[in-house]
Amino acid sequence: MKKFLALLLALTMALALVACGGGDDEAASGGESGGETTGGETSGEFEEMTWKFACSATETSPWVDGAKEFARIVGEKTGGAITVQYYPADQLTAGVQTDGIQALMDGTTELSMHSNLIWSSFDQRFNVVSLPFLFDSTDEADAALDGAGGEALGEILESEYGVHLLGIAENGFRHITNSKHAIASLADMNGLKMRVAGSQLLNRSYELWGADYTNANWSEVFTALQTGTYDGQENPLPTADAASIQEVQSYLTYWTGAYDCLFFCMNADLYNSLSDELKAIVDEAGQAACVYERELNRGQDQEIMDKWAEAGVEVTELSAEGAAEFSEASAPVYDEFAEELTPELIEAFTSVTQAE
Repeated sequence: MKKFLALLLALTMALALVACGGGDDEAASGGESGGETTGGETSGEFEEMTWKFACSATETSPWVDGAKEFARIVGEKTGGAITVQYYPADQLTAGVQTDGIQALMDGTTELSMHSNLIWSSFDQRFNVVSLPFLFDSTDEADAALDGAGGEALGEILESEYGVHLLGIAENGFRHITNSKHAIASLADMNGLKMRVAGSQLLNRSYELWGADYTNANWSEVFTALQTGTYDGQENPLPTADAASIQEVQSYLTYWTGAYDCLFFCMNADLYNSLSDELKAIVDEAGQAACVYERELNRGQDQEIMDKWAEAGVEVTELSAEGAAEFSEASAPVYDEFAEELTPELIEAFTSVTQAE
């Protein structure tokens, strides 16, 4: 009997120790999976959700890499409760970029990264970022978009279009490629059939530069260049390279003629339905993802130029004299679009560049 009682006591103590150990592991697991926000550890469990992310660029672009960084951070901080599915090249809307934005506003898509130029189809004010020769460097672009200019555009998005701005990423300076000849001066652009992103302001800029411009969804451009429907196109190098544009183009002009950013947005109804804790997580992750995407995007330019040159593409870096020609030719755009862009918005952006 004594042996039985001793065995029973030992078994009871062992079970108690196991129970205590399990409790400690659970608490540690909950702390790790919940992650940390700016305010400290999260409270624990989150509802499992799957969010769809859409963008115009291809799967190998920095755009998608930025979204994956967002998903990684949110996943870590929610213990894997949030899953993000990626739909590059606006697959969910048959490659139509404006429909990709509409799907975000409607809630069909939860997340999107689209250019301010495509957003300008809904509101001309978003064109302000892409005024010709507005920025001389990415530092100037950052100062404007991370300051009053970006704040003003974010207020428009959130108050009028049913989306929440998570951050502003970068498409970048839109460099010119073509299959005819090098572009080193204004005269070299004359008569070239150029595919230009769907923006009235950008269209007008290329018209003043002498190009025969047309608009088309990005998903259609490679084939059109290949068949000679267009002579050239204009896009940041990482976006163009991800679509293998160098395979159907012979000349690249590297310049600062036009810049565009990416609005990384979440459907507002979804965002407003989240807990304060989860809102803080997605906002923090959105900002971090945009910083990551900008750095990744900028780090690729020289590498891509070297790779293209080795493949036979002739690279021309526009001289100061050449840039002055193009800048002077497109100067009327500022006055012609002043009313649509509003003087206040123009001031928010130009005040930064003029102060440099």
